[in-house]
Amino acid sequence: MNARIAICGGLLLAALAGADTLSLHGYVALALRHNPGPKISQGAVDASLANRESALSALLPSISGTAGVSRSASTTTQIIDTSSSTHSIGGTISSIYVTPPGNDVSAGVNGSLLLFDFGKSPSQYAASGKSVDAARENLKGANQTTIVAARTAYYNYLLSGELLAVAQNALKQTTLHYNEAKILTEVGKQTQLTVIQARVDMANAEVSELTAENTVNLGRVQLETAAGMTFSEPIVLTDSLAGTEDSIALKDALAAAAVSRPDILSATRSLEAARLQLTAARASYLPQLSASGSYSWNGTSDNGMSSIFDNTQRGWNFGAALSVPLYEGGSVQASVRQAEASVKQAEATLEQTVLNATQNVEQQFYAEDQAHKQIRATQVVIDESTEALRLAEERYRAGLALAIEITDAEQTLASAQSSHAQAEYNYRVGHVNLLNAMGVLHE
Repeated sequence: MNARIAICGGLLLAALAGADTLSLHGYVALALRHNPGPKISQGAVDASLANRESALSALLPSISGTAGVSRSASTTTQIIDTSSSTHSIGGTISSIYVTPPGNDVSAGVNGSLLLFDFGKSPSQYAASGKSVDAARENLKGANQTTIVAARTAYYNYLLSGELLAVAQNALKQTTLHYNEAKILTEVGKQTQLTVIQARVDMANAEVSELTAENTVNLGRVQLETAAGMTFSEPIVLTDSLAGTEDSIALKDALAAAAVSRPDILSATRSLEAARLQLTAARASYLPQLSASGSYSWNGTSDNGMSSIFDNTQRGWNFGAALSVPLYEGGSVQASVRQAEASVKQAEATLEQTVLNATQNVEQQFYAEDQAHKQIRATQVVIDESTEALRLAEERYRAGLALAIEITDAEQTLASAQSSHAQAEYNYRVGHVNLLNAMGVLHE
């Protein structure tokens, strides 16, 4: 195909100029590294992991240490009344007692451990684990979304290049016909109107070429946006739109989606987490058994820190406590109702996600199938249009055809070439979307 040959020549020249050369696989890898979308989802995974660690802490012992140092002194004044009702002479005696400064040092270790709470804390920990799984599935979905955007941008840039080649080829043809029209007019085989019409056709082809060049520029912007980075000028893409993808049956696509789509798996894990949270909320009605213990040490000295260990006290204790919720102001009942509502919401979300997935798979399957058939159909149109243009040119040179026949034949061929390139693009993108709908799209 002339358009594809022109593109290959342009790629060769660009390669010699030292441009960025991108294969489809390499470009997708760049997008996964630089696009911010997966990074956002990775942050959600990290937050879920931290939340799971927090939930685990409720099942592990809690140990704390205390230590303190203080210095104190005191003064005591004692007043004795010596007056008598039978004597006119009396008075008071004051005594002052001074306690020298002393040092007090204390240290201790306290610990507690949850023994049994009817599954409340274990359920919360298990629920946090399901939330981590859901976040990881969302990360897979974000990666697949990035891959779809990258492949679409890559194919779109290829398409814009092919459409530009079609436009350039059309301009070349109209220029040749314009020159021929002038010669044929001079020898009397065509009229001056033919020259004017040929010049109009050439001007229209120039406009189409400018439009195609702008499409290439926009395609470059899309290519850089999907990758999250800027490339050198020009860009060389080593893959092409031509080719055939592996055929996938509709029933196989639906079966794969049911077990592989990240949104379905994420919704499933979220439902499991909601049910575990409901179990934990209901367990709040039940008692909680815990154990605690401590060890303490106290030392005092009136003669400085050197003799602090001469006067010490040590002690320890260990015990268990049973806590029974009697009245919480309605907070437990509210938590249970909230958890029940979350379960219902998660169930509906999963059901809706499955329905959307089924519809999405079927839409992408039929879109790919239609594009694949259009490739074959448009190739037939190209072959027939090429032959029609050749015959019109022969008749035109012999003075047996009007310029309008050439114009129509050129436009038909250019339209067929553009439609063929568009069908190839739709087929490639359709296959990518189908794999994404199935949940099996990889780098």
